[in-house]
Order: sequence, then C-alpha cells, then structure tokens
Amino acid sequence: MSQIIKLQEKELQDIKDAQTKITQLIYGLGQLEVQKTNILAQLEEAQLKQNTLGKDLQEKYGEGDINLETGEITPPEKPESTE
Repeated sequence: MSQIIKLQEKELQDIKDAQTKITQLIYGLGQLEVQKTNILAQLEEAQLKQNTLGKDLQEKYGEGDINLETGEITPPEKPESTE
C-alpha cells in the first residue's frame, strides 16, 4: 500500500495562492477580451459612419480633400494636358 504524504501548511497555502493568482489573471484576460471586442465593434461602426459621411459629402460637393481645421474642401488638381 502506498503511503500518503501530507504537504506542510505553508506549502499548501503557497500552491493555493498560486492557483488563485492564475485564476484571477485568466479572468482579467477574459474581461479584456470582452472590452477589446466591444471597442472593435465601436471602431467599425465609427469607420462606417465616416465612410457614409464621406460619400454623402462627395455627392454634395464633389471630389476633394477636407481641411478639418477650416472646413474648406480643396478639389484635386487636374493634370495638365500635354499636347
């Protein structure tokens, strides 16, 4: 018959503490993943809104670059014809 060996109280507490720390870290990683997923969804929504706004403005004003400081639209330069 094999003999049962009992850990010392400090050894048992150390292993329990290590397991608790690992569990807390895994839980924290799970929370971060949920936050990351939510932020990525919000980013996608903001990008879609920006694209829609860009298309609407392009239809209204034509092609060009928008200066976000002044609100001015600069039309693209037309290449000079070489005849």
